[in-house]
Amino acid sequence: MKIITYLMIGMLLLATGMYVSASDKNFDIIVAQGSSLKAGTENNLVTVTINNETSLEFQTVKVYLDLSSPFSASNKESDQFVIGNLTTIPKGAFFVIDVDSGAAYGNYKIPVIIETNRGNYQEEVEIKVIGDTLVSVDDFAINGVKGTTVDPGTVFNLNLRLKNVGGNRLQWLKVTLDTNDPEIVPVSSSLTKTFQDVRSSEYVVASYDLSIGKNTTPKNHIMTLVLTFQDNLGVTHTQNEVLGLKISGTPQLELGRRTTDPTRIVQNQPFVLTLKIENIGTTDADNVKLKIESPFVGDSEAYLGKIQKDDYANGVFALNSGASSGEVKCKLIVTYNDDKGSHTNEKEFFISVNAIPQATAGQAIAGLIVPILILAIIIGGIYFYRKRRKSKKEGSSKEASGQ
Repeated sequence: MKIITYLMIGMLLLATGMYVSASDKNFDIIVAQGSSLKAGTENNLVTVTINNETSLEFQTVKVYLDLSSPFSASNKESDQFVIGNLTTIPKGAFFVIDVDSGAAYGNYKIPVIIETNRGNYQEEVEIKVIGDTLVSVDDFAINGVKGTTVDPGTVFNLNLRLKNVGGNRLQWLKVTLDTNDPEIVPVSSSLTKTFQDVRSSEYVVASYDLSIGKNTTPKNHIMTLVLTFQDNLGVTHTQNEVLGLKISGTPQLELGRRTTDPTRIVQNQPFVLTLKIENIGTTDADNVKLKIESPFVGDSEAYLGKIQKDDYANGVFALNSGASSGEVKCKLIVTYNDDKGSHTNEKEFFISVNAIPQATAGQAIAGLIVPILILAIIIGGIYFYRKRRKSKKEGSSKEASGQ
């Protein structure tokens, strides 16, 4: 019985001699490289410096990393390193390890086993698992349409779809939009939006209702987006993004004043029609052309060229009223170009044409009286003249016969 007891005590002492707890602090291990590793990465080099805190010398020293999830050796025996002799001079050990993609972020303690000719010792090192802390602008839509334009003088909705593309959960995310133009202002909303607890790969939508001034010049406008967020380790990050806003504007051509020369038009009469075309839109109209469809004949087309916004041009047409009379319906066809392409508008207007007056029966009779009287006077005069001449002739003949 005593023999068994002594045998057990001896085995216990032997085990104690082969493995020494870290509480003895015979070695100080410092992570020189690889103290922070990203989740989902492979072949990470971890370098440690081993300081011998004793006055002893060790031979056949071999160092192991006792890896467990989320860590693993990148290849066979890459979790161990042979040092050989270890004196009081510090020695380095090198390891190559992988980190699981699903690793939670935080600090991990990894046991380090130091195998020597004097026994085994255990220490530990601390490795921090981190991830890229990034937020991307996944989608940028105006009034629900991606890549569309806005017009000056309008209110539009801007939606920013943001994604946490990093591996860290965000405790909070603040999205601040700077329009970089005093003419582009928020409508009943703030330019700063805040979101709480945004997990990795999660989306959030920052929505803004903005008003753009009517006098804003059409252009490609740059806005700035500032993303401020804090990850689950308490680290605050700031990220700047640039957003492009295309302000295009739209021409609006309206028919203004209409004039004719002469002012009063009658049937079968040539006249000149002048149409004032006003651009009351938010940008210029190019290659403006006019065409009139009407019963009138003549030059029914006019080319105006470019009409700038808040400006006008006159279209001049040389026409003949023809047989039409009354309120004559005309159709004006306006074609023009802008940066969105070619456009056609149609507008209707009326021109008053007076009929040639038709004489009544009384007016016709009255109109004939004067010519008849004149004719009667002429005939009477001729008759009187001839009669008088005949009388003179007969008198001369009698005098000649009396002699």
